[in-house]
Amino acid sequence: MKQIKKHITCCQIWFKTILFLPLGLQSCIESFEIPNNTAFDNVLIIEASITDVMGTQRISLTRTSPLGATEIVPEQNGIVQVQASDGNTFAFQETAPGIYDSVDDFAAVEGISYSLNIASTDGNTYSSTSEALAGSAELEEVIARRIINDDNIEGIEIVVNALDPTGQAKFFRYSFEETFLLITPWWNQFEAYVISQNPPLADIRPRRQEEQFCYGSSSSQTSVLFSTTALDDTRVTELPIHFLAEDDYFIAHRYSILVKQNVQSEEAFRYFQTLRELSGQENVLSQQQPGFLAGNILVNGSSSRQATGYFEVVSQTEKRIFFNYEDFFVLEGLPAWAVGCDNFFTPRLPLDRFGNSEVILAIENESLEFYSDNPAMTPGEPFLMVPRICGDCTVLGSNIKPDFWID
Repeated sequence: MKQIKKHITCCQIWFKTILFLPLGLQSCIESFEIPNNTAFDNVLIIEASITDVMGTQRISLTRTSPLGATEIVPEQNGIVQVQASDGNTFAFQETAPGIYDSVDDFAAVEGISYSLNIASTDGNTYSSTSEALAGSAELEEVIARRIINDDNIEGIEIVVNALDPTGQAKFFRYSFEETFLLITPWWNQFEAYVISQNPPLADIRPRRQEEQFCYGSSSSQTSVLFSTTALDDTRVTELPIHFLAEDDYFIAHRYSILVKQNVQSEEAFRYFQTLRELSGQENVLSQQQPGFLAGNILVNGSSSRQATGYFEVVSQTEKRIFFNYEDFFVLEGLPAWAVGCDNFFTPRLPLDRFGNSEVILAIENESLEFYSDNPAMTPGEPFLMVPRICGDCTVLGSNIKPDFWID
């Protein structure tokens, strides 16, 4: 399923503006000039969360890029293992560049600690501190409600309720995955196809795949952090997780959100809190700066080599809800499509003086979609066509219904 990204990710920002600071960061950072010959530190970036949910566990390894670069460099061909205090060792294998999945399914168990060990192709080895589960809590409810937010924008707010009756769970990190129905605004059951390039001939036929109904998806690009340490109990009550404006095309028809709740240790919570502070405030750093944010992973036998990231062991619960636009907005019209689709085109079929046919090029380049025969019946302009994104929903999503989807 295609991922639709509406925001720059937190990770994309902090990869470029990583700074070595204590986890209890509270003070301001002054602007300073960086010499043009500042050396580039090739830092290993580790993203690793082991959960108590039985299944495949995943670890991501990348390298920092030079200042000004935008690409993320995967760390390939590494050796990754998780060592448990009960003597078990869990091996990981690379399933995609920089992505390492556990060979066997496993889950973190209460009372057992875990540590991460990595060997990279440059000969360096990395080890984390030992980490264990820090309690668990039930994700009781995920609620969608219509509100007007602080920016005076009307829309749908997603909130959660959670409870740990034992009082052990105090630090929470929330993320989500959203899935939504896409219905093409200018769809036709027929599609145009090329019969011949020279002479230029085109006709229509029934569509060969589903392009009217699709399913888009998007994942949270930042986490919501919450602590109950300042509260009288350990209940999480109506904590806002996500907001969708009334005119967001994500909710135009049917929408689903899967919220994941991770119960963290205090150390992991402080790490992600500092990471958010660094990447979420544009005035924290006056320009891109080299360095790194210290985590709980060290380079064995080296004081100069660096690694950043955090290996955590979390208790995870999740809950999914569905709703329709009409559940909250009865009298309002549906939100507009992802792009404006007000323009129709009538490309010419005959060859121009350069030997090109506008219709043939539009079909072969997949730039336009057939909508109807040209009602004006203009000679040489047989079709009324629309931009592909307006007539084919697979531009924005998958035409395969997810297994979890409920109509």
